[in-house]
Amino acid sequence: MRPDIPTTQNSALNGLDTAYKLPFEKDSLGKLPAMPGVYVIRDSSDRIIYVGKAKNLRKRVESYFRNDLNPKTRSMVGNARFFSFITAGHEDQALVLESNFIKCYKPHYNIQLIDGKSYPLIELTGEAFPILRKTRRVTTARSRYFGPYPKSGLLNLGLDSLRHAFPVRTCHRRIDPAKTTKPCLDFDLGLCLAPCGNRCSQDEYAEVVQDLSAFLNGKMRTLLRQLENSMDQASRSQQYERAVRYRDSCLALKGLFERYAVFAPGARDMDVFAFHQQGNLVAVVRQALREGRLIASTEFIYDLKGKEALDAVMRADLIIDFYQRFRVAAPTRIAVDAVGAEATIVRERLRVVLGTAISLASPRSTETSRLLRFAAENAEQKLIASTRATDIPAQLSVLKAVLDLEHLPVRIEGYDVSNISGKDATVSMVVFVAGKPAKDQYRLFNMRSLDTPNDPAMLAEALARRFARWSDITFGDPANLLLIDGGLSQLGAVCAVRDNAGVNVPVVGIAKKEELLYREGTPEPVRLSHDSGALLLLMAVRDEAHRFGKREFHKRHERPLKHR
Repeated sequence: MRPDIPTTQNSALNGLDTAYKLPFEKDSLGKLPAMPGVYVIRDSSDRIIYVGKAKNLRKRVESYFRNDLNPKTRSMVGNARFFSFITAGHEDQALVLESNFIKCYKPHYNIQLIDGKSYPLIELTGEAFPILRKTRRVTTARSRYFGPYPKSGLLNLGLDSLRHAFPVRTCHRRIDPAKTTKPCLDFDLGLCLAPCGNRCSQDEYAEVVQDLSAFLNGKMRTLLRQLENSMDQASRSQQYERAVRYRDSCLALKGLFERYAVFAPGARDMDVFAFHQQGNLVAVVRQALREGRLIASTEFIYDLKGKEALDAVMRADLIIDFYQRFRVAAPTRIAVDAVGAEATIVRERLRVVLGTAISLASPRSTETSRLLRFAAENAEQKLIASTRATDIPAQLSVLKAVLDLEHLPVRIEGYDVSNISGKDATVSMVVFVAGKPAKDQYRLFNMRSLDTPNDPAMLAEALARRFARWSDITFGDPANLLLIDGGLSQLGAVCAVRDNAGVNVPVVGIAKKEELLYREGTPEPVRLSHDSGALLLLMAVRDEAHRFGKREFHKRHERPLKHR
C-alpha cells in the first residue's frame, strides 16, 4: 500500500491525481486500509462531489452503504460512481489534506458558507514599503490581513482616522530610492511619510507599519504608551518634527480608542466562538476581545450539507475555516463552549493547523461563560435575521439548505383538505412562484371515492391525479417542492403515491401549532424560529391553500341555501 502523505497543497493535489481509484461498490471495501486518510467520491463524469477524512478509511466508507442515511447523504451516494483514497500517517495529516482538496475542488456535498457576504478586510501588502488598503479578497500570502469588518462604511471612516495616526501610503507608486518623485498632497496633509520622495528611511516606515499592525491586533493601550514615550524621547533629542508626528498619532489614536466601549475589563485577549444550529444551517459568531475591548464581531451562516451533529470536530473545523478563509492571525487563546473530551478534541485540532501555542479558555470561568453566552445570543439572532430576510432569494436559499433540497424551491405547490365530516370534500392546490402566489394556476380536486374524514387518503387521491398529469402544461411547470398541510401520516401517504407514479419531487409536511416541518426519510421534524422568513413563506403557502379551499367550499354550500 502506497502511504502518500503530501504536506503542501500542490503535492496534495498531485497525490490525488495518482491516488487509488475504485468503483463505489460494497465489494471495493476490502481493498481499503484500516488506517487514517482522505477519501474522495466522484460522480459518473469523474467530477469530485465529496471529500472526507477518516481515522479508519474502511469503516468510514463502509458507513455509506447503510440503510439509515439522511436525505442529503442518500442523494450524494446516489450520484457516487467511484472513490479514491490517500492514506496518511496520522489523522491530523488527513485533516490538512482534506482542507487542501476542499479548497481546490469545492465539492458540492461538502460544508459551504452560504450567506454570500464578502466581508471587507484591511490589508497591509508585502512590499518593502507596505500599502494600506481595504480589500474583499485574500489574494496573496505575502500580505497581512486584519478583520474581517462587517460594516464597510464604518471601515472607510476608520481607515481615514488610521492614516492620521499611522501615515502609511495608499498609492501604488513604484518606489526606487535612486529615482525619487515629488510627494503627493497626502504628504502635506500628514497622511503619508512619502517614501516615494525619499522623505523617510525604510526603518522609519517599518516602525510605523509595526505600530499600525499592533493597533489592528488590538494592542491599543500598549501602543499609546509607546507613542507617548517615543514623543518624549524625540522632544528631548530635539527631533521636533518626529515628536509632532508622534503627538498627532497619539491624538488620532485616542480618538479611535474611545470608539470601543470597555466590554470585559478583566478578560484576557481571546477570540470567542459561538454556534447556533437550525436544521442543516449553523450560524457561527467570532468576537475578538483585546485589552478588555470588543474590537470585532463577525457572523457567518454555513450549510452543513446533511451532517446533522455539530460535534467537537465540526466546531473545530469551522473555527479553522475562519482563520484560513481570511488569513487573519489567530490569538493564542480561543474560547468555545466545550469541556472534557470535547475540549481536548477542539484544542488538538486547532493546534495542528493554527499552531501549538493555542489554548482554550475554560467555559467554567464566570467571565468566559458570560462572553460565550453573549456570542451565542448573537449567533441565534444572526440565524433568525438571515431566515427573516425580506428578499425571496434568501428565503428560498434557506429552505433549500434546511430541507435538504437539491434545487431552489422556486415553484412551490401547497395542498390542503376542506370538508365537513368528510362530506363534499375537496383538496385545494395553490402555487407560489418565486415567493408570490400564481392564482391563475390554482386548482381544486373533488373527492370521488371518500365520504368520511380521512385527510391522508384524500391527499393521496388528489395527488395521484396531479402526478398523473405531472407534465401537463396546463398545470404550468413541474414544482420544485410540494407542501402538505399535516404531519407524518399525510406525508407518508403522498410520498407513496408519488413513488408509484415515478415522479421525482420533494414533499414536506407542515404541522400546525408548533409549525414543525416534516421531511421524508426521518421522523425528526425541522424546527425553524417563528420569526424565520423561510418558515413564514411556507406558512403563507399553507394558509393560502386553506383560504382558497375554504372559500370554494363555502361557495358550493351557499347555493342550495339561497333556494330554500
